[in-house]
Amino acid sequence: MKFIRRTLVLILTLTLLIPMALDDNRASAASATDVVNNAKRYLGTPYVYGGASPSGFDCSGFVQFIMKDAGVSLPRTTSSQYGVGTSVSKENLQAGDLVFFNTFGSGVSHVGIYIGNSQFIHAHSYKGINIDSINDPYYWGSRYVGAKRVANFSAGTSTPAPKPTGIYADITKSFWAYNEIAYLKNEGIMYGKNGTEYFRPSDRLTRAEVASYLAEALDLPRVNSKAPFGDVPSGYWAQGAINAVNNAGIITGDQNGNFRPTDNLSREHLALIFTRAFNLKAAASETPFTDVTPDYYAYDAIQSLAASGITTGKEDGSFAPRDLLNRSQFAAFLTRSIK
Repeated sequence: MKFIRRTLVLILTLTLLIPMALDDNRASAASATDVVNNAKRYLGTPYVYGGASPSGFDCSGFVQFIMKDAGVSLPRTTSSQYGVGTSVSKENLQAGDLVFFNTFGSGVSHVGIYIGNSQFIHAHSYKGINIDSINDPYYWGSRYVGAKRVANFSAGTSTPAPKPTGIYADITKSFWAYNEIAYLKNEGIMYGKNGTEYFRPSDRLTRAEVASYLAEALDLPRVNSKAPFGDVPSGYWAQGAINAVNNAGIITGDQNGNFRPTDNLSREHLALIFTRAFNLKAAASETPFTDVTPDYYAYDAIQSLAASGITTGKEDGSFAPRDLLNRSQFAAFLTRSIK
């Protein structure tokens, strides 16, 4: 019986060790490029508290999920993940390292994966899987705690992603708003979606994003005190920009005291906002739009926008005031306003 028991123990031990050995082999064979590219596949995936799957992630769940694919076994919580690996200074960070932040109280409360160029990918509580800078002066920079290296990934054995043929991977020189989008990128006003090499020209804009772009374009002072809006919580990613445009009287809240940061921007709202932001003059003569009458609430702003040459309306003679703007249209209008 003793022999049988020893044999069973030996078999069980070997069974438990085999997956660990496989994990170690996978970790050493994986490249940092693999880790980064795999993480970027989930950009835009919503934040879900307690989530650890592609249907929704929280910060530590996302890190655990991506590292598991790379063959690295990590504990589930942020604080536990901070307790493994080897500490790495900010100057020596490599793609695949884990970066940690203190977002409230003391200790660590947020984690992401460093992807190079001072950027990290993480599960943002409002924007979902997103890319930010570890040196972001408005939020992440002051909350950085440290980094851990949990695996020695190879430098990059896999085939690199194809280089963009234009200013972005999805904006070539033949794109209708190429020059405007390139101008905003070069001026440091508007970048790729979520910090990626893709501009996503057809994606809609939110009021929070518009606040961020206008604050940058107009060099407005960002104030990181709590915003005076019921739907903009303390620590919200665009809090400083929202305060800036509100203080400047460019974008204010609604009658209920809300900013509606995730609402999309319509053409009529753009006219109202740009009229205030760029002090557009009243139109000297009327531009006849088939769907905007003189008694329309945004009539004067729409006329000012047209008179300034920022927009000429639609080909059918309409303005389509309630149509939602996409990123490329906004980029064109913004560039025409500031050049």
